[in-house]
Amino acid sequence: MELLKKIYHFIIIFFEEILSTAALITCASAIVIQVFYRYFLNISLEWPFELSIYAYIWTLYLGAAWGVRKGHHVKFNILYDKLPPKVQKMVNIIFNTITTAVFIIIFKPVWEYLLFNYRIKTVALKIPWTYVFMVFSIFLILTIIHNIEHIVCDIKFLLTNKNTDRTGDKVKCL
Repeated sequence: MELLKKIYHFIIIFFEEILSTAALITCASAIVIQVFYRYFLNISLEWPFELSIYAYIWTLYLGAAWGVRKGHHVKFNILYDKLPPKVQKMVNIIFNTITTAVFIIIFKPVWEYLLFNYRIKTVALKIPWTYVFMVFSIFLILTIIHNIEHIVCDIKFLLTNKNTDRTGDKVKCL
């Protein structure tokens, strides 16, 4: 069981932190290359611009999955913070359940569309569109996993009414 947890955490860290950081570095590097070639060498390259857009897309979706895991997405805090903790947890459960259900429903059509687009290539890099937008499927999977984790944690809170340990620190649920 401990090995499975380590593998799980490695996969999550790889996609949400390592791969998203690599995509961000790729995006910035491609922009620097494009600026250098255009303004110093007076040569306009197509591939850095295209690469920067695709790397940005990967950064965006992997970063969004990280935000779900960390609970950093925007909420309507003016009302949410005024609710009692139990009601906050119930709101979280409802929202996460709806989001998870929608993501599960759309996953199959999204995957089929990705596979269909394999034969279409990007203009400059000539890579299949499937590779460019595969990150959306990864985002869906990661978000579904994180939402289930949050739902389980919130249900545990509602059943035990404990969210802190003896020292008053928040307990890490999963």
